[in-house]
Amino acid sequence: MQVKLALPKGRLLPSTNSLLRRSGLELNDYDEQSRSYRPQFSNFPNLFLKIFRERDIPIQVAVGNYDLGICGLDWIEELLVKYPSSALGKVRNLGYGVSDLYIASSKLAKVSIDELKAKVATIRIATEYPNLAESFALKSRLRRFNIFPLWGAAEVYPPESADLVLLSQTPDSPFEPELVPLTLILRSSAFLIAHRGSWESKDMNFLLHSLYVSIEGQ
Repeated sequence: MQVKLALPKGRLLPSTNSLLRRSGLELNDYDEQSRSYRPQFSNFPNLFLKIFRERDIPIQVAVGNYDLGICGLDWIEELLVKYPSSALGKVRNLGYGVSDLYIASSKLAKVSIDELKAKVATIRIATEYPNLAESFALKSRLRRFNIFPLWGAAEVYPPESADLVLLSQTPDSPFEPELVPLTLILRSSAFLIAHRGSWESKDMNFLLHSLYVSIEGQ
């Protein structure tokens, strides 16, 4: 029975590649120099792999195109906060790719969350995470707000084009000097995820055992 695994490109690729190789999986064409989107395991012919942008992996797994996936918790929660009953399941924290999601504003604005709650004017929020941003705005009881979905570089929007940004910060990328963090939304790291139907119907122990042994041996 074929098992389909969605792997991330970008910042999680090197650590994911290292995890797979430590697991004894002979992986070809999965590195930062490769142009292939279909790496292969020479020792697991029934394992089908494809590389995606990290943000697309939860969607691919949730709709059943892939049985398993590796991506950041931030993109998992971005999907689940809007579609909590989707067929996406969190299997295991892999412990790498740590990042934090913050609501931030321009230093020039000099505002607090409490001041924003009392504001009558529409609050503009720019982010790559529109679902999480909407959840924050509703939980914070902001009176009026607009969400501007982006594909990157949210930090350049305040104060002229947005009042707030929801953005990800990693340990090796300090906060932009023009921004001030207001509240932490989510602490993220790489996760193994699964389609619930596949998890219940497919035997994936050959892969999971290798991964778990590698994780526990770190």
